[in-house]
Amino acid sequence: MKTLIPTLLLFYALPLLSQSSQKPEPRSWGNQETRMLHNLLKMPDQDLSALRQTIERIESMDAEEKERMRVRIGKLEQMTPERVDALRERFKAIDPETRATMRDRWMEMAPEVQREWRDRLRDMTPEERAEVFEDEGFLPASGKRPMGPKTFKTKSK
Repeated sequence: MKTLIPTLLLFYALPLLSQSSQKPEPRSWGNQETRMLHNLLKMPDQDLSALRQTIERIESMDAEEKERMRVRIGKLEQMTPERVDALRERFKAIDPETRATMRDRWMEMAPEVQREWRDRLRDMTPEERAEVFEDEGFLPASGKRPMGPKTFKTKSK
């Protein structure tokens, strides 16, 4: 029995010792680039197109926009998976054409107007937001080309 325990310990420790003596091969950018290229070649054309559009949007962002996006992604990473899934489902429920129109119109706004909208919308329920979007002309009317959002209106007290 006395020799069995050290033998078992040695048996279980040998794989650990042999792994520690092997140094991992340093990864070079070439290896990463090859893996990335391999993954891109496996992607469907539709996914490649979406990736290209995302890259173009990122390239067109200024430093401040990129920082805001990093902060937003950081907030998403802190959320529970259920909350993230719910947000994604809500996003997917919006017609892609409407999403594109909303984004284009948002990007046309001056940064201070965007800030005013964010401040205004932050405390609203989803129903109130939908009503404001409709009332302010932010969402396109069905069958009509959007004219752009109305100017920001402050509530009179």
